[in-house]
Amino acid sequence: MELRKCLIVDDDLLGRELISQYLQSVPVVDTAVDGQDAVEKFRTAMEAGDPYELILLDIVMPDMDGIAAGKEIRKLERELALTADEQVKIIMLTALNTPHNVMQSMLSAQSSAYLIKPVEPEKVRKTIGKLGLRVP
Repeated sequence: MELRKCLIVDDDLLGRELISQYLQSVPVVDTAVDGQDAVEKFRTAMEAGDPYELILLDIVMPDMDGIAAGKEIRKLERELALTADEQVKIIMLTALNTPHNVMQSMLSAQSSAYLIKPVEPEKVRKTIGKLGLRVP
């Protein structure tokens, strides 16, 4: 399936801009500065009937971190009784390349994949492809 709408969540401006550039061919690329912003944008998109297909979500952020945001997003999906196929794909982004950190993100936020920072364009595309999405 061709990726048409995604959300990049990172408190680091440069991180958001780099990933946005990697995905510049995707029709809609929104950004959020923290977990709370991400949850609100996710909720708004769902209410508008125009959900995100992919969220790239940084783990370490102030206020609401990526794991808490991922949990909240999954909670909203359960409340809407979405099937697994209807749920957004989440790729966790982390600079902390430890097995504990990776497993925590995968299990706690029920993420679909993870990428170690700094992310590279080819790794982003390859990971997205493994989730059944194609960058145009």
